[in-house]
Amino acid sequence: MPIRVRVLASDQPLLEGEADFLTFRGADGDLGVLPQHAPLLTWLKPGEVMVRQGDGERHVFLEGGFLEVLPDLVTVAAERGQLSSELGLEAAEEALRGAQERASRDPESPVAAHLFEVAQARVAAAQLQRRRERD
Repeated sequence: MPIRVRVLASDQPLLEGEADFLTFRGADGDLGVLPQHAPLLTWLKPGEVMVRQGDGERHVFLEGGFLEVLPDLVTVAAERGQLSSELGLEAAEEALRGAQERASRDPESPVAAHLFEVAQARVAAAQLQRRRERD
């Protein structure tokens, strides 16, 4: 029996439906969720959420956020995110260069460190998406 899933960003719902399996980048590492998972609340690191429905998968890139697992619903809330199919590798790489420059100018800044982490995760997600499109 699938579990209901909602992936929300502050500006829009990114994905809603049912899933057989989900993966996330949790605070303590990668996390998988199946239906009937124990209740859980955790924060998410920047990265992809994978939602498997039958034989298909959908991927959403999030800049971080929170995950709540209830017996009948998984909710992911993030400030910003987008479907991985909308990521552009060139734009992600350009953003990474800008984030690297900012972090090198101000290595003690937690904001610069966060932006660098997000940019690295965006490039990794864009590269994965490009490979998925080729396969």
